[in-house]
Amino acid sequence: MTKLLLSSLIILGVTLSAQAEEWILFPKDKQNSNQNYGVALIGGSADLDGHASSGNLYGVEFSLVCPLVQASEHTIRQNISLTKFDKKSFDMYSLEVNPHYLFQVEESTYLGIGPSLGLSKIEGDDIVTTFGIGASIRTDLTEKLFIGAEFRKVYATDSNFANVRFIGKVGYFFK
Repeated sequence: MTKLLLSSLIILGVTLSAQAEEWILFPKDKQNSNQNYGVALIGGSADLDGHASSGNLYGVEFSLVCPLVQASEHTIRQNISLTKFDKKSFDMYSLEVNPHYLFQVEESTYLGIGPSLGLSKIEGDDIVTTFGIGASIRTDLTEKLFIGAEFRKVYATDSNFANVRFIGKVGYFFK
């Protein structure tokens, strides 16, 4: 039921946004010619469904303005994260891609929403595929420094490794 609700909300949001503005696939004349590369240290907490309680999550995130799809009024930002979930003797490593559709709400504050797709390696087990949805907020402190937070619900092909994450970010843009 939760998957159906989340999927419906994503489809509805994308449909309404697509009607409100022009989308350009594989743009030849790039409006956002500056990819605005960024890197951030991320840390927080994750609660795995198949385990008793939450544990620490930390890693690094690389991001850039999407070169494949452009929206006329807002920005699509690709986030690629490498994280480690750590709880006592249990470790899980994840590599994920999370494009976020960003809405500017203040001069230097952005809200984002988007899907995630990734792979997680559980120590001693196989690799599982993950997919989910996340919501984020980012505030640019200066032209190059930013802070942010993200909430993400992640589903996995093995339901024991589905999780909910709360992540904080501190990063730097290479403008």
